[in-house]
Amino acid sequence: MFDFLKKDKTKLQQATINAQLATIHSRLQLEDATLKSKLFISSPTGIATMFAAGSINGALPSKYNISASTIASLIWKAF
Repeated sequence: MFDFLKKDKTKLQQATINAQLATIHSRLQLEDATLKSKLFISSPTGIATMFAAGSINGALPSKYNISASTIASLIWKAF
């Protein structure tokens, strides 16, 4: 018997496989980023960066209101 939907079934199966692979890849990327972030935060450089960002942010008057992430990124570029 001739299957009229053979090409469509093949495309659907390949799309399902691609979606599963993309999900696995995304999960692995997230786990890798989480691990790298934890390692950086617990490193001496990360601790010094957080301390410097917190001290600068705490020392500035409230009218400047610079976010800690902006200060941390500027300090990180200096290292």
